[in-house]
Amino acid sequence: MIFIYLSYRSGLGDKNHPISDSCINFELQIIMEEPEAMEVDDNTYNGVQHSQSAPELQRVLSEEEKRCSICLDDFIDKKILDKCTHPFCKGCIELHFTYKPTCPVCGTVYGKVIGTQPDGTMTISSSKRRSLPGHEPHGYISVSYDFPDGTQTDVHPKPGKPYYGTSRTGYLPDCPKGRIVTRLLKVAFDRRLVFTVGRSRTTGMDDCVTWNDVHHKTTLAGGPQNFGYPDPTYLDRVLEELAAKGVTEADLHEAPENVIK
Repeated sequence: MIFIYLSYRSGLGDKNHPISDSCINFELQIIMEEPEAMEVDDNTYNGVQHSQSAPELQRVLSEEEKRCSICLDDFIDKKILDKCTHPFCKGCIELHFTYKPTCPVCGTVYGKVIGTQPDGTMTISSSKRRSLPGHEPHGYISVSYDFPDGTQTDVHPKPGKPYYGTSRTGYLPDCPKGRIVTRLLKVAFDRRLVFTVGRSRTTGMDDCVTWNDVHHKTTLAGGPQNFGYPDPTYLDRVLEELAAKGVTEADLHEAPENVIK
């Protein structure tokens, strides 16, 4: 016999960014007593009785592998994506890519993704007046964003309704890797990927311009708990977040070195 106790505890998410999601962690405690003797036949797998035999189950799995994950039907002119190897009907995946160039199964990017960020400005400047903790003796780079109030479009949650703008500033070390991250942030901004319109996870306010899962350091010091430096892995994490949106060092040509003033 199995007794299951389910409990949860809530806590804050990643403290490296002021808008981290809250999360709930579930703990599952299983207490098992000595099971009674159980006769296992060919139709029992992992203690669960199935109506199909093992060959029949394999046949069912094989049939599922023959179906396109988009149209849920048999493949027509099967196309296998080269990066993630997920298969689709050629027509289905080509149509999907016209809307969003990512694998619908795993999210692997296959082209330039354009986001839902509203119109705004991005200003980049550098300073030698001080260093960020952990990045001595380099100066620092300021990345400032400004979005006025506006009206939501078809790509936003409430088309035709107003949204509230915002102004934000992030800081990066003026070192070789910090310059690469800054230039890639510019690429992401131009592709409308850094912000979006929705609910602020900081204030809970709806219909406002908010971060879109690309973390920024909004203070110069104080460590991760204050969204500042030092934070030894911060630049690498941002590179991973940008890569998940299809922005990599291969795109640096879209934001030349002179974007940093």
